[in-house]
Amino acid sequence: MPLTPVPPAPRVVLIAALAAALTGCAPAERLLDDVVRDVTGYPLSFDEVDRDDPFGGTEAQDYGEGFAVPEAAGLGDYPAGRVQLAYDITGDLLEAVYLDEEAVFGGGDGRFRQLLDRRSREWYDEHAGHEDPLMDSRNLLFHLTPGTAEPIGDVVKVDGGMRAEVAEDENGWRYLAVHTEYTIVHPVARPGERVSVRLVTSHYGQVSFYGDGEGGWEVLPAWWRAVGPVHCLDDQVTFTPAYADEMPEGERPRGLIEDDPYDLDAGRGLEGDCGAIRGT
Repeated sequence: MPLTPVPPAPRVVLIAALAAALTGCAPAERLLDDVVRDVTGYPLSFDEVDRDDPFGGTEAQDYGEGFAVPEAAGLGDYPAGRVQLAYDITGDLLEAVYLDEEAVFGGGDGRFRQLLDRRSREWYDEHAGHEDPLMDSRNLLFHLTPGTAEPIGDVVKVDGGMRAEVAEDENGWRYLAVHTEYTIVHPVARPGERVSVRLVTSHYGQVSFYGDGEGGWEVLPAWWRAVGPVHCLDDQVTFTPAYADEMPEGERPRGLIEDDPYDLDAGRGLEGDCGAIRGT
């Protein structure tokens, strides 16, 4: 008998970059712009992303454009075809979360919900909008705060992979676990403006597949992520990009600017923390 779905670990890591211009005051921004113009001959620009080459000069330029699904082999009692189906479902879930513009920028969840089985969908619906943001099942999704970002181009770069293993939970139920670790890069701009940034997401977690006794799966996604540069607003289930012309909102980032947002290992131990990162 499969497990009843339980809340995933929805706690997210919000990593904020220090603002390039330490001011949120328009007159001060104009003064800083005048100083930069006098010294360099060019006006100050917060347009960080080249519209014609959004990933140029970054590690992301060599990344792929989707979640590649590996070719499966049999694992224990699970034949290759069964494992392949789990891989395919996992890839579809990740695409629904990170590559669906309606989900990322519009807050939609329809595609994601369709990929859940009946019981996990019931759990998701029950916990969506939970009064405790950490228990809100919408943490599984990657939603940007409405009105804060629009995509630059139609390409999202992805690097990483998934792997399957046979696992056993605390109740002794065996299941197939598909572990997922990825770096995902979204180039975005403030709507209607030239101010822009690359949002870099480090994704960690797994999708658990329990047999439903009828040849199907019960699908339980559980993951967390580090995202930057964003404002550290721990009472929200959405991410608010931190553009270079803004002061940090919410919790201030701690520590030196030494973490590389493209390094999956750098974000692995930061769950629940808010720290400063290098430019994306």
